[in-house]
Amino acid sequence: MLRFFLRARAFAAGESAGIFYESVRRMAGLDRATFKCALRGTLRKAGPRAALWAVLGHFPADHGITLTDDGGQEP
Repeated sequence: MLRFFLRARAFAAGESAGIFYESVRRMAGLDRATFKCALRGTLRKAGPRAALWAVLGHFPADHGITLTDDGGQEP
């Protein structure tokens, strides 16, 4: 789902996807390899996923969701 949100936000921003992705990556404090995993939908670690959701303005904890390091979540 994170992958789709990233792509939708880039499209909605009307900017070059590369420029949008780079700014999101920097705001989340992620390296390029980790961010590429997020774009492919293979990012598993909870910390980087939570950082990206926060940059997108969605905080999983606000909805009672805890992200897990296996790429999943717990209610």
